Amino acid sequence: MHTFIASTPSIDSAARTVTHVITAAVADRSGDLIVPAGLANRDEFLRNPVVLWAHQRTLPPIGTCLALEVTADRIIATTKFAAGVPLADDVFRLFEQGILRGWSIGFVPRRAGLRRTTNGHRGLLVESWDLLEYSAVPVPDNPLALTLAASCHRSAAIGYRLPARIKTSADLRP
Repeated sequence: MHTFIASTPSIDSAARTVTHVITAAVADRSGDLIVPAGLANRDEFLRNPVVLWAHQRTLPPIGTCLALEVTADRIIATTKFAAGVPLADDVFRLFEQGILRGWSIGFVPRRAGLRRTTNGHRGLLVESWDLLEYSAVPVPDNPLALTLAASCHRSAAIGYRLPARIKTSADLRP
């Protein structure tokens, strides 16, 4: 993997916001591929846009999603971290310091099928899905689910070039 770390992440300390990719159209570490444009419940999610720490549903949320931009090749979110909540304060400070960069989605597939990975293993191709929550995480399953560099806000995640524009889910099959 050829990666680099941008020195200026897309973080607004005064507003306590971070702009980041929550999923992208690349196979994750489990071999699964989630089609970003397959998000079926965007409006429903935005009615209760919780952001968790490491998918821990028994802890209070650490923030809320202010914006969710869905494209064919990724989903970009802007998270506002809660003020006066010790866990949220700690997690936000870790993003500010560049120690934490990862994000992960909690979802339920609506339509999925098996796919072969490049190493011969199997994974899922999730073509339609519901977003339940997303989380700040130390190690994301999707290698592109990272905080964006300020200069790349609309172009690419830290450390990776996205594949050429994806037109249909068939373009995602190996």
